[in-house]
Amino acid sequence: MNDKETYAKALRLLTVRFLSEGELRQKLRRCDAADESIDKTIDLLKEEHFIDDERLAADVYRYYARKGQYGHRYIVNKLRQRQLPVPEEREPIDEYALAEQLIAKRFATKEKNPGKMARFLQNRGFSGTVIRDILDSYRY
Repeated sequence: MNDKETYAKALRLLTVRFLSEGELRQKLRRCDAADESIDKTIDLLKEEHFIDDERLAADVYRYYARKGQYGHRYIVNKLRQRQLPVPEEREPIDEYALAEQLIAKRFATKEKNPGKMARFLQNRGFSGTVIRDILDSYRY
């Protein structure tokens, strides 16, 4: 695959979804593009502002934070999966209020089983401190 073909393939991949630099590199390697050609393409796409990992990381973080279903750890894990840095400036998440809200909604009519509640919050990316404090508030 020459430089033009690599660039064209990269543009096709970016029209489907915004990709991080790492994701795009992986996809281009799977298409048998040469590393030198990939480097040139990535540099050109950065100059043209088609690739901006910082902006994408902030957008991904903001997306998950606004969903109101996940803690900070979950969001950071999603960023790592996409090979993105954790944005320095990000929306603060009130994990205590969010965890309370999720527990109230999920376990409204069910028996308040502390083990199930803890696993539910842990799978949503809440820290151990938040989980412990929330569970302490449900103990009689």
